[in-house]
Amino acid sequence: MDPRLQAALDRWDCSEPLPLSGDAGARQYFRVEHPHLGTALVVLYPPKPEKGDDPFYDYRALQAYLDPVLRVPTIIQVSDEDRCLLVEDLGDLTLERRLMLHPEEELRWAGEVAEQLATWLGLLTEGAPTRAFFMLRQFDREKFAFEWAFCRDNFFRDFLQLDPPRWLDRLMEELHAALVPRARHLAHRDFHVRNLMVHGDRLVTIDFQDARRGAATYDLASILFDGYWDWSEEAGLLLTGRVAEELGWSLPLLWEELNLSALQRNLKALGTFGHQLVHRRKAHFAPAVPRTLRHVLGHFQRMNHGDGVLAAEHWIRLSRQRLLGV
Repeated sequence: MDPRLQAALDRWDCSEPLPLSGDAGARQYFRVEHPHLGTALVVLYPPKPEKGDDPFYDYRALQAYLDPVLRVPTIIQVSDEDRCLLVEDLGDLTLERRLMLHPEEELRWAGEVAEQLATWLGLLTEGAPTRAFFMLRQFDREKFAFEWAFCRDNFFRDFLQLDPPRWLDRLMEELHAALVPRARHLAHRDFHVRNLMVHGDRLVTIDFQDARRGAATYDLASILFDGYWDWSEEAGLLLTGRVAEELGWSLPLLWEELNLSALQRNLKALGTFGHQLVHRRKAHFAPAVPRTLRHVLGHFQRMNHGDGVLAAEHWIRLSRQRLLGV
């Protein structure tokens, strides 16, 4: 047993640690028996990074900012020395799972998601201190370049085993240049149906420690073109309509930016899926690849980008072949 986990069990009088699958990050999650709460989660963070953001402290600061406005997990105890948290146990029912079990509830939950999107764009953006660390970091050229390089390496070269076409490099440079000056709204940064938990009759937002300023359509793109769920047309209209209403934009104006955000976001996600499949052997990410590529195909179709349409169709066929070997 990790000595930090044992120290947490002793310190907080917990027992029976059960490892959970966690997310795509390096954090470790354990469900434990708690003497007063029934169960809780112990979250172990990796060592402090030598440079850059520290998710251990970022999570706690953002939790304190979001908690009065959004339903987020309650932090029960903290150990700075061992870089671990004792956190409220929300159960295992993600929004993805709830929708799979009760597809008839889709419009109800789409409405809840739409209100959360409006909250990030409105109250949480407007109320954020201008010098808060999460408002000082943003989707800039450096961040976009890093994410595109990660996609090139992990999805195209390692997973598909080919280099992306040169025209796509040029397109991504143009897309990044268009999105950088639009980074004016606080974005969750990983807003999808596996990062929303259903607890009772409410949605609870998790995994928000990477929040930063981004385009108004960034989180909308993340969940509307989700790698884990296909929304109905009616649900999609609920999501886009509420965001357009909050921003005071027309739907054509919204889609002008949304196409850019969605293509960037989905390619970033494909980099993550490729890394998880090839390097970490996490096969449960496999279904997200063809779904995300179908989204990419749709983006190119709306952009009337012929080369993109042909390329995306080829990537879909090739990904199916690769997944047979995962």
